[in-house]
Amino acid sequence: MKNTIYILAITIVSLQSCQEQQSASVDGVQSAGALHEIMSGNLEANMSLEELKDIPNLYALGAVEGLKGEIQIFNSKPYVSEVSPKIMDIDTTFSAKAAMIVYAQVPEWKEISIPKAILTTKQFDSFVYHTAAKEGLDNSKPFPFLIEGYVRKIDWHVVDWDQNSSTTHSHENHRLTGVMGVTVQEKATILGFYSKNHTGVYVPHDTNWHMHFISENERTAAHIDDMLFGEYMTLKLPKQF
Repeated sequence: MKNTIYILAITIVSLQSCQEQQSASVDGVQSAGALHEIMSGNLEANMSLEELKDIPNLYALGAVEGLKGEIQIFNSKPYVSEVSPKIMDIDTTFSAKAAMIVYAQVPEWKEISIPKAILTTKQFDSFVYHTAAKEGLDNSKPFPFLIEGYVRKIDWHVVDWDQNSSTTHSHENHRLTGVMGVTVQEKATILGFYSKNHTGVYVPHDTNWHMHFISENERTAAHIDDMLFGEYMTLKLPKQF
């Protein structure tokens, strides 16, 4: 009798665990907060990263509340970069809160070689849009992507907003109040979200994409302002989305 009760209890716990795992999922591209709200001066938190910690195969990028850092999540591992006396600290916990965040769940990626002729982000914009359609994605809807390989150059920044120094929000002011840098001839993993219909939400007004990256040594994680592609880079698109 005791064995029967024990087995029944284990079964109930297992079923509850399965239900919890099934509920920890994301449908398509989701977001909280918006760039246009940040530009209007609303820097308050719209989501805690704790809400995302149990979702497998999660990819996300965004800005920390108060504009005090950049958020990157690669395959459910967070890299929250903040300005410090050491130039940059990277927190790998889910303790931060986001003023703006965009995220998606991608269990499997399909790899596509990026042509050597693709050098600039403008060229890449057209390439990723048409390649997504070719691979069966509905490019009228937002989709995530990864880029891997050696970059020629990445211009990046980590925001560190000081409300006492300026109240005017612009992309340039955000760059100037934080740390800016250039990564050259280094292997990196880049996460991006592409959309022609979410300008001012999670896509800046002058592009169709929003990209962050993590360096191979995991010492640099930041927002990408511009980049030059390397010769042998790989684009990854969701297999099913």
